Amino acid sequence: MARKSDPIKRVELKDGRARYRFVIDVGRKPDGKRDQKTYTYDTLKEARAERARIIADRAKGTFVRPDKKTVAELIDDWLAGKRNLGVGTRRTYADSLKHARGHIGHLEAQKVTKADIDSMVTRLLASGRRVGNVRSTKLAPRTVNVMLTLLAAVFESAVAQGFLGRNVVKLAERPKQTTTEMQTWTADSAASFLQAVSGERLYAAWQFSLYGLRRGEVLGLRWSDVDLVAKTITVQWSRTSVAGEIVEKEPKTERGRRTLPLDDDLVDALTKLQLAQREEREAAGEAYAKPCRLADPVSGEVCAGDHVVVDELGRPYRPEWYGDRFEALAKRAGLPVIRLHDTRHTCGTLMHLRGVPTAVISAWLGHASAAFTMRTYVHSQDDALTGAGETLRNALKGSPAAPKSAV
Repeated sequence: MARKSDPIKRVELKDGRARYRFVIDVGRKPDGKRDQKTYTYDTLKEARAERARIIADRAKGTFVRPDKKTVAELIDDWLAGKRNLGVGTRRTYADSLKHARGHIGHLEAQKVTKADIDSMVTRLLASGRRVGNVRSTKLAPRTVNVMLTLLAAVFESAVAQGFLGRNVVKLAERPKQTTTEMQTWTADSAASFLQAVSGERLYAAWQFSLYGLRRGEVLGLRWSDVDLVAKTITVQWSRTSVAGEIVEKEPKTERGRRTLPLDDDLVDALTKLQLAQREEREAAGEAYAKPCRLADPVSGEVCAGDHVVVDELGRPYRPEWYGDRFEALAKRAGLPVIRLHDTRHTCGTLMHLRGVPTAVISAWLGHASAAFTMRTYVHSQDDALTGAGETLRNALKGSPAAPKSAV
């Protein structure tokens, strides 16, 4: 019986050197025909080992067909497949992955190693950000970790599709990052701020911010969402800025769309603002913004004339202006300057310190879960720690009386 020919052939190059080559099936082409690849190695031992590995991987269903697709192309494919991302989130993902694109985007994805990922992380932590032609300060560990999380998701998707054999991004050690305690205002500071801005034209807006509404929710609120008789508002629009472009959209989750009660102070502030806007409309005449239909969440068309928070000509404010104005007012009031978004943290913290159930705080803030609220939006305050110390001291003395809340 004739011996079957050796599938690995010896090939002699023009310079006399020898190479070892074999052809093997790696699957099927899109048209159903056999897809064969040729492999060439310096030694017969290497060729035999690789052929045996390919055969074993095919039997286990773990064989990865060779492909020269780059990391940048892999990122593009992943982003294109995320159909349910909001405009802002998509931009955030793309911006974060730019760091990976700039360092390893040119590499073939199937050839990326853990060493490549580690080298990228080291460079990003050393001098990762470029502004124009100038390389500026290093990236923060948190920024690098966010990028690694997204890049790991890109590679994991490729693994699930059979394009990669394993996710090397997961093998890289994440840089340590320090957690900075969120800065919040005490009840006295929050009250002082509202007192200081009580004469402001947009007093109602600043009240909404201290009541825990997001910046986009305050700026996206329409008069059609306000019921001064029933004393409620319905939060169902958000006005944000994405890469300089204004986007108006509905909340990301069902819990984000919510109806909240208005207290008498807010009803009074909104009534005064509504009357002021009527006078401004009459004074401006044709220059005042014309009402239009509600913004289309698909096309992003912006509606003017129905927003609650507008300038004297009925034009909605840019989100950046609103944040800057808050900082200026806080400084003018002589208060510790916190981020505008920290007013949401202040709201959640003050509610928690006064015994409001976590589930209620979560619903008020429009969070997807109560666990997220406790983990992210509830913080301790120095006065609260003092009160806790007094409670412990009284308990150790056998006193049943609890001290009055210091907040």
